Amino acid sequence: MYKKRKSFIFGTTLAAVLVMTIAVYFFTQIRLGVQKDNLSNLSAFGTQLGAHFDEMNSKYFSVLKSCLEASRSNAYHSREEILDFFRDRQDIWQYRTAGIMDKNGGYVTIEGETGTLEDLSFQEKKAGYIDNDSMGIVNLGVGDELLYYVSLEESIGDASEIGGIFVTPAFDELEYLLALNMYTEEGYATIIDKEGNILLKPHYDYSMMITDNYLDSLEHSDLNGRKPDDRLRKDMAASASGSLIFSRMGKRNYLVYMPVGRSSWYLLVTVPANVLETTTRSFRNFMIAALLVTVVLLLCFCTIYFMGRQHIIDKKNREILVKEQISKKQLADALEEARQANRAKSIFLSNMSHDIRTPMNAIIGMTGIALSHIDRKEKVKDCLNKISTASAHLLSLINDVLDMSRIESGKLTLNSENFNLRDLFHTLEGIIQPQIISGHFDFTVDMEELEHEDLIGDPLRFKQLFLNIVGNSIKFTDPGGKICVKVQEIPSGSEDTARFRFTFRDTGIGMSPEFLQRLFRPFERSDSPRAAHAEGTGLGMAITKNITEMMQGSIRVESTEGEGTVFYIELPFKKGAPHPQQPLPDASKAGDMGTNTDYSNRRLLLVEDNELNLEIAKELISVTNVRIDTAVNGQEALEKVSASSPGYYSLVLMDIRMPVMGGYEASRKIRSIDRPDLGQLPIIAMTADAFTEDKQRALDAGMNGHMAKPIDLRELYNILEKYLS
Repeated sequence: MYKKRKSFIFGTTLAAVLVMTIAVYFFTQIRLGVQKDNLSNLSAFGTQLGAHFDEMNSKYFSVLKSCLEASRSNAYHSREEILDFFRDRQDIWQYRTAGIMDKNGGYVTIEGETGTLEDLSFQEKKAGYIDNDSMGIVNLGVGDELLYYVSLEESIGDASEIGGIFVTPAFDELEYLLALNMYTEEGYATIIDKEGNILLKPHYDYSMMITDNYLDSLEHSDLNGRKPDDRLRKDMAASASGSLIFSRMGKRNYLVYMPVGRSSWYLLVTVPANVLETTTRSFRNFMIAALLVTVVLLLCFCTIYFMGRQHIIDKKNREILVKEQISKKQLADALEEARQANRAKSIFLSNMSHDIRTPMNAIIGMTGIALSHIDRKEKVKDCLNKISTASAHLLSLINDVLDMSRIESGKLTLNSENFNLRDLFHTLEGIIQPQIISGHFDFTVDMEELEHEDLIGDPLRFKQLFLNIVGNSIKFTDPGGKICVKVQEIPSGSEDTARFRFTFRDTGIGMSPEFLQRLFRPFERSDSPRAAHAEGTGLGMAITKNITEMMQGSIRVESTEGEGTVFYIELPFKKGAPHPQQPLPDASKAGDMGTNTDYSNRRLLLVEDNELNLEIAKELISVTNVRIDTAVNGQEALEKVSASSPGYYSLVLMDIRMPVMGGYEASRKIRSIDRPDLGQLPIIAMTADAFTEDKQRALDAGMNGHMAKPIDLRELYNILEKYLS
């Protein structure tokens, strides 16, 4: 019995020792595996931080490159124009500030702050992260901020004193990069140079950072009997990445490090071991407690827990790997998208520079010719006609750019108003008739017997679609060619909706299959020689497609090079109530409308703060002999109207953006005066705010209508005839 008990005790003890040995062995292996996994995961995280830092650098270098390219193309000629360039892009790029610097270190920022940098070594040698031969990043103090700087080899316009331009990122962008909040605010990232000097750190302190030199701080630490700073110095000298676990003041820390881009800087990520190894400590304590209860249970638990733990680790690793792959793909997609956008914008800026300068050259040149032949009436008249044509083209370019901008920002809106489709087409035919006649085109409009002609929709946007497509047909069809438009009403599937198919067919030069794939992209233009010499921004078809889709319609195109092109557009409109047809204005008499009327018994108030615009408006209106009073702001207009006798003014033409009081406010206050005649007094907005929502704002303010600048003579004289006759 004693021998059996002794053998049991011995066997139990031996088994316990064996199990403890195995448990300790397994625990040690698990701890080493966890350390390895933690270092691997931390390294992956550090790689992502480095990628984000490189991405941030690329962003700010792009800003500097954009400014350099603009300055080299003579878009900017002075210090203030360069500062305006940075101010206009601050909300887009979200940098803290930007500015210019002379060769002596004197600088001025976009906020107007001035000062002088004492250390100008970065102008002679590129310190730290280098993008290319002319750009660099400079650190302005330990953990303070970065300055992205490019020196100028050549002077810019009249600003020969400029030595360079710079941008500094926002503090919160650097804070987001360096503060590792995912590690309970105990981890941190720093950027150092090869001498160990701390260049960037979070804006809050850690006990590890006892000096401004990270390597000096590591000298007080231990790496299994060695100095961790020796290991780090050796790897940095070889420009190698690495990781290690060191102890300082009895606390273990994980450290991963890697070079930053093409620079001499290093990114370091440090996280205390107690943050990463919480799970491992819990396992150890639980194992010891279980051993005190029963060796068998401990053995079973160790086996089960080890398998479960390994499964968790593998699952986490897989999740991290998947997230890393997704993140890399997203970064790659975003980079490619940004590159494509930059390429498109560069092409667009080049095209716009050419297309804007072409009519501007005509305007400036014809103005000079007219001034030099002021006594030759026919010559001056010819110059003025050409200036008018060039001005109209310049206005269309501006409208295209603004429309595309509002489409991309989601701010373009559609009107909903009654119109007659047949009347609208008659108007459109009158608009393009001069071009049809000058090009000797065979132009036809085939409108089948339509069941519904009175509709509700946005005729202005439909007019834009029509003129974009027919305008392209005119540009790319040889004189004498055919241009046909066919309108068909097709089943709509709804009782209150009518659906139409509009077919635009021409015998022009056609388009290649490759260009058809890009036709509806913004800023795209055909590579054909004919298209290269045609005026345009490359936005017309992109605007057409977007407006079609906004109107719940569809568009498709068929084209063969050398034969022609066919566009098919299907659009739904709400059915409208029939209304009497209004006689269409005679376009040929638009220029003479004002000279054949006499409103000398009427008086209007012209409200305009710009002296030149006031002079133009008075001159255009004065041909009708109407008596004109003027006001330079809304407050003065309000005082004149309120002091006038009933019926004194027959019409008010009101600018919107004015000092003291704007046009909207003045209109509301006029309507609020307790006089019946002022409630009926016609007030027309006459403003450069020309979008659909601006027209609605005018109506909401109590105005009777809206007239956009530049002033259209036909529209102006129609308004005068409506309210003064």
